[in-house]
Amino acid sequence: MTSRGRPLAMPAEERKQKIYVALDQLLNEGAYENVTMAQIAAKAGMSKKTLYVYFADKDALLQAFVASTYVWPQKAVQDLASDPVEAFAIRMHAIADHVLCESHIRLCRLAIGEGARNAGIAETFFQLGILANRQSLVQAMARIDSAHKVLKLDNLVLVEMIVGATVGQHLVTSLLTGQLPALSDVHKSIDALMASMFCR
Repeated sequence: MTSRGRPLAMPAEERKQKIYVALDQLLNEGAYENVTMAQIAAKAGMSKKTLYVYFADKDALLQAFVASTYVWPQKAVQDLASDPVEAFAIRMHAIADHVLCESHIRLCRLAIGEGARNAGIAETFFQLGILANRQSLVQAMARIDSAHKVLKLDNLVLVEMIVGATVGQHLVTSLLTGQLPALSDVHKSIDALMASMFCR
């Protein structure tokens, strides 16, 4: 039996994902200020009218897209190891993979550039990227027994040191030079730092 009539409507979240993919592809091809809602709609395979059902304007779309990039993989937010030090290292590796990928670095550059004009984008980056990340890592650090910590410092200070010396350093370098770091080197630096800061 053949089906007749209009096809079933695409779920809203699936449609938004198509829009985000289209925006990401267009950002990879050119500057944000040159991208139009019509181009995004065409790239996503939908009408401009449909695009406006979900997003009031291009800035609202960008802010939602930034927020969508911080739906963290499970390994970044759950303990996958019984050893708290190993669980922390797994989180750091997952965060490094996300933060230092090409599309995220491109988005960081865009957020920095657009942040002065659109405070919501900078706030979204701060709340979902930095603050949520930091809180998750501080909670993971708190699960590590103080007897295993070489430096007897506040958990937040330890987290800031580890993130700054590994992911943060590479992110800043990438933003300034435009070159992506080798993730294998970042992972090695995380492992080396963890080995020097924790005893078992």
